[in-house]
Amino acid sequence: MKLWYEQPAAKWEEAMPVGNGRLGAMMCGDVTQETIWLNEDSVWSGKPVNRINPDAKENLPKIRSLIREGKIPEAEELALLALCGTPNSQRSYETAGELYLHFRGTGEVRHYRRELDLEQGVASVFYEMGQTRYERKLLASYPDQALILHMEAQGPDDLQFVCRLERCHNRLDEVCAQGDSLWFQVDGGEGISFLVCLSVRQEGGTIRSIGEHLSVEGAKKATLYLNIVTSFRETAFQEACRRQLALAADKGWDRCFAAHRADYQALFGRLHLTLGKDEEKEEEPTDRRLQAIREGKEDVGLFALYFQYGRYLLLSASRGECLPANLQGIWNHRLTPPWDSKFTININTEMNYWPAESGNLSECHFPYFLHLKKIMENGRRTAEQMYGCRGSVAHHNVDLYGDTAPQDLYIAASIWPMGEAWLATHIYEHYLYTQDRDFLEEYFPVIQASLDFFEDFLIEDEQGRLVISPSVSPENTYIRSDGVRGCLCEGATMDIEILSELLRGYLGACEVLQKPSVLSDRANRILERLPKLGIGRHGQLKEWLEDYDEAEPGHRHISHLYGVYPGSSITWQDTPELMRAARITLERRLSFGGGHTGWSRAWIIGLWAKFLDGDKVYENLHALLADSTFPNLMDNHPMGDGYVFQIDGNLGATAAMIEMLVQCRNGEIHLLPALPKQFGEGSVKGVLLRGGITFSMQWKNQKVLQASFLSAAEQRVTVYANGEEKEVTLQAGVTSLTWDSPS
Repeated sequence: MKLWYEQPAAKWEEAMPVGNGRLGAMMCGDVTQETIWLNEDSVWSGKPVNRINPDAKENLPKIRSLIREGKIPEAEELALLALCGTPNSQRSYETAGELYLHFRGTGEVRHYRRELDLEQGVASVFYEMGQTRYERKLLASYPDQALILHMEAQGPDDLQFVCRLERCHNRLDEVCAQGDSLWFQVDGGEGISFLVCLSVRQEGGTIRSIGEHLSVEGAKKATLYLNIVTSFRETAFQEACRRQLALAADKGWDRCFAAHRADYQALFGRLHLTLGKDEEKEEEPTDRRLQAIREGKEDVGLFALYFQYGRYLLLSASRGECLPANLQGIWNHRLTPPWDSKFTININTEMNYWPAESGNLSECHFPYFLHLKKIMENGRRTAEQMYGCRGSVAHHNVDLYGDTAPQDLYIAASIWPMGEAWLATHIYEHYLYTQDRDFLEEYFPVIQASLDFFEDFLIEDEQGRLVISPSVSPENTYIRSDGVRGCLCEGATMDIEILSELLRGYLGACEVLQKPSVLSDRANRILERLPKLGIGRHGQLKEWLEDYDEAEPGHRHISHLYGVYPGSSITWQDTPELMRAARITLERRLSFGGGHTGWSRAWIIGLWAKFLDGDKVYENLHALLADSTFPNLMDNHPMGDGYVFQIDGNLGATAAMIEMLVQCRNGEIHLLPALPKQFGEGSVKGVLLRGGITFSMQWKNQKVLQASFLSAAEQRVTVYANGEEKEVTLQAGVTSLTWDSPS
C-alpha cells in the first residue's frame, strides 16, 4: 500500500500529495532543496458577481425558433451573444503558495527513498548522509486542521536548514519572519484574502528569524506546523489561522500524528482489495512498475494499488465542510490553472464522486452535497432571470460561489442546462447506498427545484414530445446531411437520459418520504412524454434525435452512453436492444481514437464493465495506466504540447473497478460480472452496495468461493455468481454464502 521512488520528484507532476479536504500539499522530496506546494480549497480569484446575461430571456424564443427552423449557425451566433454570461468566465482556483526548505550538509546520499503510505496517509523521505539517517514525514491532519512536516536526524549530525514561504515568485502583499514563526498575507480586496502561517518546534539546537527566513541549526528533531485560512470562511481569518495553528503546535508531533492516523484509518481502512499474487513486485519502485506496464508487462498488484490511490485522493480532497473536489481535487501550483480548475459539471465533478458510495467513503460525498445547496439557491435566480422559469438550473461549470450562469463562449458546451440536474441525481443514489431517510428529506428540495425548472423549460417538438431547447451533446459537434455543422439542438440523447434518471430518483424519493401523489403524477407525466431513445444507421445509439454524422467520431465525450453508466435507463435486463446499440457506439468511438484522455478512458472502463466484458475492462485499464498516468499515479490530460493533472480519471477508474467486481441494482447482486482473466484470483472486503449492504468476497480461477453481506435490516436479494442464481434473505447482521471450489 505504498507508492515509492528512489529519487526526488523532478517536477510538480511527480510529487506526493497529501490533503485533509480543506488543506493540500505536494512534496518534492529533494535532499538539499525541498519544495512543498501549498493549497487551501477556498483560495480562488475574484469576488462574487451576477453574470446572468440581461438579454437572455428576451432572446430565448428567437433562439428556439431558429433551432426549430434548422437555422443552426444563426441560432448559435445569437446564443453566444444573448445567453452566455456577462462576463463570460467564472472565478478560478489558485495556488496558495510554496514552502521552501534549504538543507545544509555535504556528502554522498545513500539509500534514498521517497514514499506515500496509503494506509497511514503520510508522505515520507528517507536517506542517509555520512553516518546519519534523515527522515521527513508530511501529513495533512483533519483533526488538527494543519499541514505538519516532521523531520529527524538519527546519528551524529544534526538538522541544519532554513525555510521561507513564497507564492509564484513573491506575489505577496506582506511577508514576515519572527521568532519561531513565518507568515504571509494576500489581500484579495473585495475578493478572497488569506493568511499562510507556519510555526516551528524543535528539539535541541536553535531557531532564529533572518529577513524572511527561519533558520534552524543543531536540532535532532524539528516539526513545522502550517495553516492557511481565508476570508471566504472566516471574517477574522488571521486570528482563526493563528489560533488553529497554535493548538496543533501545542499538541506536538506524537499526539498530532496519532490523532491523524486514527482518524484517517477509520475511513480509508474500511475497504481492502487484493488482486493476484504479485507481492514481490511491491519491492520495485512505482515508476519502474508503471514503465513495465507501458512496455506491455503485467503487474496486477499495481492495479490494486492504483484502485486504493483513487480512494486516497478522494479522502484527501473532500472531507467535512470543505468545497467539493475540483478538476485537480485540491492540488494546484498555478495562479491560472487549466480550465480554471473549477467544478466542471458536464461529467468531471460528478465522476469525482462515483467511488464515494461504493468505495465506502460516503462521508466524502458531503462537500459535494453542501455545495449543491448553494448551487440551487443561485440557480433559482438563473432560472428566473435567464429563462423565466421556476426552479433552479446550472450549466456546465460552477465555481466556489456556486455561480450558475453559462461559462465561456464555447457553443459546444456553454448552453447546456443539465448540470444541476446531473448533480442532483447523486442525492437519491446516496440514499440508496446509505438508507439515510433524514438526508433524503433534507435534500429533497434540491431535486424538486430541478424538476420544477424542467416542467417550465421543456417545450413540445413537432411530434408532441417534450424536449429541452436549446441544448448540446457535450462537447460534440454534429454534421447535417446538407453539410452544416452545429452543436445547439433540441433534445440531445444525454438530456433525455439525465432527465429520466432525475425523474426516477424523484419518484423513488416521493415513495420513501410518502410525498403527496400529486408530485409523483407531475413527474410521471413528464417521463411519459420524453422522446424514446433511438438507433442509428450504423446500429449505434443515436446521440441526437436525428441520425447525424459526427465531426469528431473519436470524441472524448460519450455523452449519450450516460444511460448505461453511470445512469440506469439502458440495461441488459430491461432494454437489451439499446444495450447492443450502446456497445456499437463505444466500439465506434474507440475505433476512431477515443479514450485519449484519462477521464474518458475511466468512463470507458465503467461502460465495458456494464457490457460485461472483462477483456475490454483490462485492455482499457492497462491503457489508462500506460498512456494517461504520471509517475506519481495521478491522471494526466493532454493540453497543448504537454499534459496536466486532472483527478477525475483516478476517481472514475476506482469506481469502474468496483463495477467489474460487483454490480447491484434493484435487489439484484451480480458477482464478478466483468472480471478480467488477469485478475482471476483475489479478494475484496468492505464494498458498499445499494440497500446499505457492506460486501466482501473471495474468488479463484474467476469463480466466487465465498461472499458475505452485512445488512442493517432484513431484505430479500438475488445473488448471481458462477452461473448460478440464489434467492437470499439477508438478515440484520452478516449473511455468508459459499460456492463449490473450482477444480
